[in-house]
Amino acid sequence: MIVDLFVAPPGYGKSVLANSILLALCVSYAALGPTGAKLPLIGKLDVGPSAEGFIRLLVEALPPERRDEAIYVAMQLTDGYEVNIFDTQVGCREPLPLERAFIQNFLALATTPIDGEVPFEGMDQLIGFVIDEAYRMVGDSGPNIRPKTYHRGLLPEVDEALRQGQAVLEHDAWWWEVVDALCTAGKHRLAEKAQRFAVPVLQDLMEAVRSPQVKDMFSKVKAGTTEETCELFERYIKALIRKYPTLNRPTQLDFGPARVIVLDLEAVAPAGSAEADRQTDLMYLLGRHILARNFFLRPKYAEQVPELVREFHTKRFTEVYEATKRLDYDEYHRTKGRRFVRAQVERDRREGRKHGLQLGLSSQRMEDFGDDLVSQSTGRFVLGAGDEKEAEEIITRFRLTEAAGEVVRHKLKGPDENGSGSPFLAIIDADNVRYEQMLVNSLGPIELWAFSTTPTDVALRNRLYELVGFSEGLRRLSRVFPTGTAKKEVGRRKDERLRRGEEDGRAQAGVVDELADELINGRGLGIVLRKHETTDGPKIGVF
Repeated sequence: MIVDLFVAPPGYGKSVLANSILLALCVSYAALGPTGAKLPLIGKLDVGPSAEGFIRLLVEALPPERRDEAIYVAMQLTDGYEVNIFDTQVGCREPLPLERAFIQNFLALATTPIDGEVPFEGMDQLIGFVIDEAYRMVGDSGPNIRPKTYHRGLLPEVDEALRQGQAVLEHDAWWWEVVDALCTAGKHRLAEKAQRFAVPVLQDLMEAVRSPQVKDMFSKVKAGTTEETCELFERYIKALIRKYPTLNRPTQLDFGPARVIVLDLEAVAPAGSAEADRQTDLMYLLGRHILARNFFLRPKYAEQVPELVREFHTKRFTEVYEATKRLDYDEYHRTKGRRFVRAQVERDRREGRKHGLQLGLSSQRMEDFGDDLVSQSTGRFVLGAGDEKEAEEIITRFRLTEAAGEVVRHKLKGPDENGSGSPFLAIIDADNVRYEQMLVNSLGPIELWAFSTTPTDVALRNRLYELVGFSEGLRRLSRVFPTGTAKKEVGRRKDERLRRGEEDGRAQAGVVDELADELINGRGLGIVLRKHETTDGPKIGVF
């Protein structure tokens, strides 16, 4: 299994290198696979918009009819971003084993004391019973069930599909009946949307934990407090629903046919307090589930799905199993000390080999990764060290040769100001052979501007995107500033404004607006855009 680690202080180019590798994976023949020229399955958990340029560059390179295969989403806890952790594969009344393991892990974290690392006594066992009872309760077979009733108007496209298919449903039909009717008609995409109203949500756990089957078994179990474990579980779930109401509704965050997804957690992964850390834990687990839930499907899992959808899932599971897959975590230091998140990453590392998964993790210091990841990694990319102590730790933990050690100590200085690239040391272990090589990540101006995370350049780039569009904005930036940065020019103009007594923040914004205006109008920078030059969008590797 490929496990890549990227380590460097901020500003040394590790995000650019990580995104360059993702871009290379998308255009490599290895990604084509036996099923044709499909994009690989890529999920990236980002903190900040460092990978937004990668997605936009990829979208512009795809033909119009395929541009929904790559998507960047800045996660929010507001309407339109609802995610239900209880969603199952279409047609399935219960989750597959790995999906159930995630639900168990997520609820265990949500019911662990905010200042503790260990769940309450008996809580893990209770969660397992409650999950099973919740799915049984809203299912459509067995005694004492209460399947959810289909309501017309919630999904007009489903209503229309049922009408066109002449499906005969009673006025009080269940959503599961709607799902089966759509699957029978071969409309699995619509069936998936309908199924979101059939499966449990967090609120259903309240009824499940109060059911006689669960209550009788745990009525005498105390959670180390005066509360019974069932009461404590219910209290924690109520608090979870109150704080995160979007987790208690049918899923609305829909990526459709997307195969390359970047999920930016910056707005939902705070830091600075125990409560903030807990939210970050939950969002990292949720984000990983959103991105990689289907990465671990195997053809044999189709034996566990209902016969009605077995043929559909056999083909689908096979395609996923044979596809190139990669899961990246940026800013991995944010998960340090987060037991549940680290356990999920470790599980992905262990299970990933059987599923052809690649794993990439980026962080600022060696200590952020942990001994297991370091020992099991196959690719290590060092772009710099924060100080001499960090350099020596890198040398020791990666067991570098003397020559490679000198590179880490003296030759990794970050991106060159002239745009010639970012030097890095690559340590690759393959077939019991180690390779150590100093390289330079040298990109063209289009890629440099698209991947840049420097605040000044990002601000200027975004102004251009808004005013002339992505493709034309990159074209103009790359022509006027072929080194991939306008930092020097911005700094020079800002200094002039400061000398005239302008306030710092206003000076910065003023310079960015001024440069954007000149780039749009083609004046003031000594460059006139010729009328005959093409304004077609950038192509990957070609400009």
